[in-house]
Amino acid sequence: MEASTTVRGVPKPDFVQAIHWKLGDLVCRAEEMTFVDQRAVSAGYIVDEHPRLSETWWDALDSALVNLADTSTDRVSLVQEDIDRSITQAFGACADTTVSDWVIGHGDLHWGNITGPRLFLFDWDSWGRMPRGLDAAKLWEASYRVPGLAGEITQRWHVLSTRDGIISRVWVCANRVLGARRRGERTAQADHAHREGTRLLRESDL
Repeated sequence: MEASTTVRGVPKPDFVQAIHWKLGDLVCRAEEMTFVDQRAVSAGYIVDEHPRLSETWWDALDSALVNLADTSTDRVSLVQEDIDRSITQAFGACADTTVSDWVIGHGDLHWGNITGPRLFLFDWDSWGRMPRGLDAAKLWEASYRVPGLAGEITQRWHVLSTRDGIISRVWVCANRVLGARRRGERTAQADHAHREGTRLLRESDL
């Protein structure tokens, strides 16, 4: 969180101070941030119903992502090699998943990390350089239980229909598939991600 103090034009808690201490061989850290009097849109990653957020809220989120994309930092959230490897492992795809447009993003944008009715973005551990559209792709995937909401997100962020946006969506799906595979689980979310990733690969020109 401390590193995100360089981010401007994005509603988020402000960093106040940090303390460190040792617990055996572990070095622990706690950060103090300013209080936010808004609740997360969802208690978890995914929503089960449409959150019915205002147009002002959606505009604020769009502006926040635009401002974040213009931030100057050497932080890296995702690299090309990870994208290629995850998509290949999840779908066995022989596709060209080379990203052409890299920007700065949040890296963990889901319904448990954003608040309403007034927007704030939480959890800045993963922010950094990533494909343009990845944040929107993560929010799209976190809306899979509400197809109308997922469709609304693809309409609001046209970047999701561009080549880099499609790569971002396939990668998000691949991550969900691989996570379930590593845990030896079969979940509705992973099954949906596999179907969507397969469809996107089949219908795109990757």
